[in-house]
Amino acid sequence: MRVRKLVSSLAIGTAVATSAGMVAAPPADAAPVAGSSMDFGSVELNPGELLTPNSIFLWQSPPTRYIVVLGAKMGTFGQTPGILNQRLDVASRLAKQHPFNRVVVSGGDTWWLPVSEAQFMNLGLIRRGIPVWQMLNEGRSTSTVQNATYTVGMLKALGASGAIIVTNGFHMGRAMKNFRDAAKKQHVRLDFRPAYAG
Repeated sequence: MRVRKLVSSLAIGTAVATSAGMVAAPPADAAPVAGSSMDFGSVELNPGELLTPNSIFLWQSPPTRYIVVLGAKMGTFGQTPGILNQRLDVASRLAKQHPFNRVVVSGGDTWWLPVSEAQFMNLGLIRRGIPVWQMLNEGRSTSTVQNATYTVGMLKALGASGAIIVTNGFHMGRAMKNFRDAAKKQHVRLDFRPAYAG
């Protein structure tokens, strides 16, 4: 509990200090100074995005708040559809800004291929710089209702308090309803927030 509060306080304090101008950005033509980089490997700290509602939601409780990415049907030979690339872009940006929050990739059957959508999504996130240890797979679902049912079951078992749902705008309303219905049906209290991917 103390670690969670310390991490939350540190993150919010850094964000507030940066946005208030207490941490000055170097001039565009300045030479890089050793040890002054904000690059922490796979972590991306963009001060302007640290105070968004979704960012604050994730920073409030990293061990119990998750980033859930919904799959999309892969091409016949495993090609990633454009809508899934959009979802993975948003999820990877959130995961880099919140390295202590885990990412649940949700998607099962991919036609005749012996690989689930979740496994393809793992590869997509790895290519975007997300470490494997930050990911969890839900690889059984074949519909949005099943995405919600199986993922909520995982979140319940993990002791989660909430999740950011990453999907496209045309799909978000149905996805949020399915996730809330699944939580109610499984008698678990979870707070879901949308993260739109185009």
